[in-house]
Amino acid sequence: MNRYSSQKRERTLVIRPDIATGYADLFGEKTVNGRSCSVEGLIVSLTRTIEADLARLLTARREFLAQITTGKRRYGFADPAEEVEDADGKRLTAAQVRQGMVDNLLGRDTPYRWRLNAKTPAPAEVRRPGLQGTGPADDLGMAMGAINAGRCGAVSWMWDWEDAGNDFQDKFYRAWRNLKEVLAGEWDGKTYSHPQKQKDYSIGASRNEWPVIFHRVPGIHLRNRQIQASGRNVPGIIPALVFHTLNNFDAQKRNGSGIYFYIPKIETPGEALLVAKLLKSLEEAIGVPRGEIKVEMLNERARYAAKQELIMWVLRDWLIGPNVGRWDYINSRIEMLKDDPKGVFPDPHTVGMTDSTMTEYTRRNALLTVLVDGFPVGGMSAVMKNPNAPPEVNARAVRSVWFDKLRERLTGLIVLNGKLYDAYRQSWVATTEEEYVRAGAEPLQVEMSALERLVERLDAGERARLQALGLIDAGGKITPWEVRGEDLAPEKLYSGEAWDRLFHRPEGPVTENGLRFAIYMASEYMFQQLNGNNAAAIDDYISGTRLMNDFATYEIFWHWLWTALHHGAVLSEDGVSTKKGDKVTPELIKGLLEERTETVTAYFAERDRKGVKSRFDRSKAPVTMEILERQLFHPRWIMYGSRVLDSVKEESEANRKQILDAVFSDSRDAVAGSVKKGDWTPAALAACDFVYDVFAAETAG
Repeated sequence: MNRYSSQKRERTLVIRPDIATGYADLFGEKTVNGRSCSVEGLIVSLTRTIEADLARLLTARREFLAQITTGKRRYGFADPAEEVEDADGKRLTAAQVRQGMVDNLLGRDTPYRWRLNAKTPAPAEVRRPGLQGTGPADDLGMAMGAINAGRCGAVSWMWDWEDAGNDFQDKFYRAWRNLKEVLAGEWDGKTYSHPQKQKDYSIGASRNEWPVIFHRVPGIHLRNRQIQASGRNVPGIIPALVFHTLNNFDAQKRNGSGIYFYIPKIETPGEALLVAKLLKSLEEAIGVPRGEIKVEMLNERARYAAKQELIMWVLRDWLIGPNVGRWDYINSRIEMLKDDPKGVFPDPHTVGMTDSTMTEYTRRNALLTVLVDGFPVGGMSAVMKNPNAPPEVNARAVRSVWFDKLRERLTGLIVLNGKLYDAYRQSWVATTEEEYVRAGAEPLQVEMSALERLVERLDAGERARLQALGLIDAGGKITPWEVRGEDLAPEKLYSGEAWDRLFHRPEGPVTENGLRFAIYMASEYMFQQLNGNNAAAIDDYISGTRLMNDFATYEIFWHWLWTALHHGAVLSEDGVSTKKGDKVTPELIKGLLEERTETVTAYFAERDRKGVKSRFDRSKAPVTMEILERQLFHPRWIMYGSRVLDSVKEESEANRKQILDAVFSDSRDAVAGSVKKGDWTPAALAACDFVYDVFAAETAG
């Protein structure tokens, strides 16, 4: 019997009854690559493999932030002597890893030379030029629309089980079933009649037009809320890896494709090693060679960017390349500076990809990746069609997607040792609208010889922005980034000057209007998330466009508000109720929160007057504002506000109150005491520990 079989699994794995019975087809024994494998057995085995390491790594995250606050640690590039380890126990120093990258570029056969995918090459299908789309798959109509986007330039689609995905009720499992059925061909030639939208959907794209399917797993900081092993919710990444691999490996082989994952939120080489161990075990379970399963990663945390070369080395057998994870990256940079009164970011909606630090980040991501023959991927353009906006607004949104992808393509043009590298041939978009997909795909798919013609179509403002970034010259000629051999020397590539170019505070205003907009965006998202929608389309009242939001944008806005409040940031211009030079005060924030509550109340009243039925539970509106206020005024930094929302979104009112009181308590001991006495539900202490990464070993005795 395969060591991942079902033997004795019932004693250790507990699945929520409605999931176990309603989605039994996802569980049980599967024949994969000619082997018998148990879904439950593999979940248990992988959980046991990493549970202790995961607790240690998440504790280290928490302690790192605490030590930054007290001045005992500093952010920085890896020391040359820092050692990293891979899944086979091989160890190198940072200096050796960096030397191996240059050796690979120069073709020098040395003991330290390395490159990505040396054992099993990345399939050609994952490197096709075009757009990567992303979104949840619990709505089968949306999933079919994603596949059909392959006909107009979407060469890859990342179905999301993390930021935009949602474990509300049974949505995760509905999405996994949809993915399984679609990949198995069960919906080929059939029509799906959407019960809520009263609309028919079908897959119109032929198989050779389909985008390559990726599966974005939950970050290592998240837990699956429906499956427990040994009395604890299993790490969310594990069921995601197991369900997709065991249910879809054979189908994808028949489709001429493979099993591909997106890995989010990794910060350190140690965390990358945990992922490597999971991938190694997964491949061993199904009997495939090292590197048969491939991953792309989101370079979306400042600590990832600081140690990108080490993380890539640890995952070199599986990693296609890293993606420019823009929004979470901005959030992590806000976190980097959270203890510096002078480090409060400008209004977040003003910090875009044309900021010099974001260009440096995009270029560095590409440079380090091409040194080891990888395939870097561009970032997300979150604009989408706004049905309530006039045509000219949506036309500007389409144009912004086109410009964003052209800028990214030009940013990836690098001359190394006289050779031109065209690094960014894929990039993200958050919509299946054909006009948007075609607009974004064009700059990525045209041949190099045609890029100049696209540049000729720039208007004066667009041209000026690209000139300011050094991507084109005054005459409109493309100017690739020239990187000389001496620029790759560690003393330059990992210098203080390089750090400052990458991480200095962006220039920009801090304004009352920015505070108001941040409260609007955070609360809009929170309200939808508490109602079970993680992929939230929110109207941008500043530009008139509509933006697709997930946890990443929510974290940006509320974290920025926290830093502005706790440091009393100085406002840089007059506002409705403030003057230039005023500080952000508790009274100002409370007033803006009350203003938002009044606006929402008036909006609901107007909808009632018009007889418009809401698709969301309005009782979640005051809960939203309560949580947001408590988060902002809580003295302790909460790394992921998403974990607060996940902890209460399906709880009763009584349990929700206790959980929030626990999360925002000043004392874990007091919370534990209330639970021990029976005054509070055990879920309160569990939520508190989940939010702050506290593990049993720390609290024993």
